Amino acid sequence: MKTFEELFCEANKCTPAEYPRKVFWKCIYRHAIPIAPLILLFNSSHFDADRELITHVRGAQKMNQVWEEVRDYFINPKHSGWLRRRANIRISARRLIGLTREYLPSSGSPPPPPSRPQSESSSYEYRSDS
Repeated sequence: MKTFEELFCEANKCTPAEYPRKVFWKCIYRHAIPIAPLILLFNSSHFDADRELITHVRGAQKMNQVWEEVRDYFINPKHSGWLRRRANIRISARRLIGLTREYLPSSGSPPPPPSRPQSESSSYEYRSDS
């Protein structure tokens, strides 16, 4: 079974060396794009937790492995500070999950949120006998 990195690189016509950079820029919060190059220039360690997550996800073959890595990402001590937690100057775990879902089998992952509200006929009604 192929890894996320192999599948991603095949689809995006990139080398394994280009994988981390391409995934980073696909998953970073859009509002962070203009200032990320400055942060990379002056404080490259700011994105260490993001780089680690991207590196750990590269070998995933199923979504449950991605979910485990994302869980660990949020408890990583490097994932702290106002810029990361409040201003979201980091990658979006939700974007990374969405990206990996395009390539990996979904076994072991939580079910996706409902795409539309349930119809009234399928919902349960409360009935009182009194």
